[in-house]
Amino acid sequence: MVERNRSSPRSKALVGTAVAALSVVLAGCSAGSGGDADAACPAPSPAPPAETALMPAGLSFDRIGTVTQVLSTEGHVTVRAVTTKPIDEVTVLIQDAVTAAGYRPAGMDNEGFEAEVFFTAGSYAAGQALVRRAECEGQWDIDLVLIDPDAVPSPTADPLSSHQS
Repeated sequence: MVERNRSSPRSKALVGTAVAALSVVLAGCSAGSGGDADAACPAPSPAPPAETALMPAGLSFDRIGTVTQVLSTEGHVTVRAVTTKPIDEVTVLIQDAVTAAGYRPAGMDNEGFEAEVFFTAGSYAAGQALVRRAECEGQWDIDLVLIDPDAVPSPTADPLSSHQS
């Protein structure tokens, strides 16, 4: 008869200690764990002034969060940002900021884990902001795409209304 090697109290204690240590390490990587969460989630890097200069006149993210990138392509301006404000608050702040830049609010959809804010300029659908949970706990990524105000065509007369029979 062969005797099996059974776990000793010492090996059980060693396994318990390893599991506890791993739990502490994993908890330290989560921003929601308290402790040194900032080490896992560094502050976002602000976009350079040359990029933020591409934002439409009057548009400011000062009350919203950190603008991390601004792109201007094919008649659109894209603003990427990160915020730590609650999603309900940030959607209203985005609406206020974009309205201050001359756009009109056209609605919101907030599902708690993701939200969209829509805008118009004249009779055109002029853009939307998408707010989603970021990789880091307590942060939200913002992607705002707006039609470039200079790219909005001026209203023209309806060709049918000027047609005479």
